[in-house]
Amino acid sequence: MRKLAALGLLAVLTTGCGTAPGPAAVAELPPLPAGAEQPFDHFRRDALATIEKADLTFFLDCLAAAGYPQEREVSLGPAPVLPALAAAPLSPRTEADARKYGFGAPLLAQPANVVRKDPAFTQAARGCERSARAMFGAPDEVGRVRSLYADLGNKLVQERSARTTEIINGKSGELTACFAAQGYRVKSGEQFSARGDLSQFGIQTGTHENPVAPPFRRPVGLSAGVQIEPPVPARKYIPTAAEVKFAVAFVRCGVRTGLFAEIDKRQPEIQQAIVERHAAEFAALNPAVDQIARDAAAVLKKRPDQPMQPRPGA
Repeated sequence: MRKLAALGLLAVLTTGCGTAPGPAAVAELPPLPAGAEQPFDHFRRDALATIEKADLTFFLDCLAAAGYPQEREVSLGPAPVLPALAAAPLSPRTEADARKYGFGAPLLAQPANVVRKDPAFTQAARGCERSARAMFGAPDEVGRVRSLYADLGNKLVQERSARTTEIINGKSGELTACFAAQGYRVKSGEQFSARGDLSQFGIQTGTHENPVAPPFRRPVGLSAGVQIEPPVPARKYIPTAAEVKFAVAFVRCGVRTGLFAEIDKRQPEIQQAIVERHAAEFAALNPAVDQIARDAAAVLKKRPDQPMQPRPGA
């Protein structure tokens, strides 16, 4: 079941022998980029996206040079980087969106997948992973920074979601009354909970439409014994009628109870508290991410254009 709040209702200090440790130094946040307005803009999504693009691009180039060009042929490019970080913390927020999406969201298209099981490919892929990153940095360092930074971004999203849930539940009584006035009642003696799902109102959620496979041609030169899974197109979310009706009621109650206004008002302080909690990570990682991204952009600029399909919906 879809969670209302979570889906958008939807390393060591050492001391000298025999001495007491002094107070830990407090890391300072790096400066915000020019033109940035929100505390979450400390997270360099664009820089990480450049690193991801270079990582995938040169990995696929290496595979092609090693005799495996089909992976590049079917690629849709890198997936969007942490889109939830740029999205609103709560949705739907308008009746139009409530009627269109309910509490769901569409799914992005997925590329075809070449399923190779031969040891030679596995060995080539491992080598290409390192050689791709060597194009714009020390492979181990690029991999370390990339992984840690993605983890940091996920922490921001999760912690904001938790704070948003707290705000919603802080208005549980008002929301319960508002929903009841529109015909949506929870069990006797209970109150609406953002940690629950729509089943607390007896509502079933919708599903994503069944994928209709687009015309797909097997890549030229692919051995007959190699399996390929066809691409999956972008898919719309189809809410149930009951879900849509309650989503509209949720939007109206979000306005009437002041829930949306409070969430918007508190966003700067919530984001600031979260980034300050991770100041040491930002201070350590942002300079590295920025430098790796600059180096990645430079080598991408020098690379001849190669065919790569655009990712629908990105």
